[in-house]
Amino acid sequence: MKYCVIGEKLTHSMSPQIHKHYFDYYNQSDSYEITQIPMENMLGDCKDTLLRYDGFNVTVPYKEKVMKYLKGISDEAKEIGAVNTVVNDHGELYGFNTDPFGFESLLIHNDVTIKDKVFVVLGSGGASKSVCYILKKRGAKDVVVVTRKETNQKGYMSYEALENFKGDVLVNTTPVGMYPNTEGCPVNKNVISNFDTVVDIVYNPVYTNLLKTAVRLGKKAVGGLYMLVAQAMKSQEIWQKKITDKQLYVNIYNELMKEYFQKTGGNIYLTGIMSCGKTVKGKRVARTLGWEFIDADEYIEKISGRTVKQLFAEGEQVFRNWESKAMYELSLRHNTVIATGGGAILKDVNVSAMRLSGVIVLIERKIEDILNNVNTDTRPLLQAGKDRLVSIYESRKDRYYSTCDVVVKSYEYDIYKTVKDIVNVIK
Repeated sequence: MKYCVIGEKLTHSMSPQIHKHYFDYYNQSDSYEITQIPMENMLGDCKDTLLRYDGFNVTVPYKEKVMKYLKGISDEAKEIGAVNTVVNDHGELYGFNTDPFGFESLLIHNDVTIKDKVFVVLGSGGASKSVCYILKKRGAKDVVVVTRKETNQKGYMSYEALENFKGDVLVNTTPVGMYPNTEGCPVNKNVISNFDTVVDIVYNPVYTNLLKTAVRLGKKAVGGLYMLVAQAMKSQEIWQKKITDKQLYVNIYNELMKEYFQKTGGNIYLTGIMSCGKTVKGKRVARTLGWEFIDADEYIEKISGRTVKQLFAEGEQVFRNWESKAMYELSLRHNTVIATGGGAILKDVNVSAMRLSGVIVLIERKIEDILNNVNTDTRPLLQAGKDRLVSIYESRKDRYYSTCDVVVKSYEYDIYKTVKDIVNVIK
């Protein structure tokens, strides 16, 4: 079978990589390619070109324009007014829209709740329509669309009015900040500060200026690559008429992120309970890769001018605030191995900073082995003794696993094997 993605300018599309992973997973010899169609051809008659494929995806600016070639359109795509997936059924074309599914999957994957929340959506194009459709269907308290067009329609707002509006989740569906014009940001920091979570469906770059600003302001930040993967898998379900293994979504997403960070110089973040060996192993990983190594706690001491113990004496929240500032600054670096503090994963903003700028590696070490070696005198949280470490570990364990990209075992008598496993994550 032969598939493709159609659009006007698609030189940097990740779609072929995604679908190749799908074909490899299911041992299929199908193909997926990029087909650029000039606007004048799309506005004229390009049906013969489209009929060469058994199915195809549609990206901007053709999600609405392609509809004139279709014999049938799904109810969902009809209501949205845009199509992103087309099936060739014996010479007749039928349209669907998998973007709502992709966006909902993105939110679920990042633990962002829809029900009873106030969403503000930047942009009013085809992507915006898909986002608003699923938000309303899943019970959002309110969905407000921000547009530069003059309109008095209910549910729409100008960018000027947005300056004084507060909500729960801000979603960017515009191309502002997308490669190659990566310097752009659709709204200023005053707007971003009025939301708890910021979602950017742009996936290239992974870490847009919008998301960087959100992290700097202490907000949870979510990039758009997982949406791209999820909507592609839903397209395959339509074409293949079979359910896709959900684990494949995560596998493909992790592989794409790894490939992306290999090209752009992403970091390696080592997480895990205190004394699991992040610093010792991190230094060796950095030497092996020829990268810089940074211990996050030491970095916090450098920028705060106080020791970790002194910061904790002022209150744990004081330390955590400095930790978030440090994680943001470290997320702007490249090709750096960073040993995080044991509690860095507790705040969503820290996880966002790490996830958008590198690969998060959890070092898994048995708590019994840690208890045999830990020095409680140098750990502010362990002044009550080793039993406190067990309590901390149990309270954080699920969070360690849910926030990491990869788990690497810490081999007690073979540190080189642990180091090699970490190096292989990025190489």
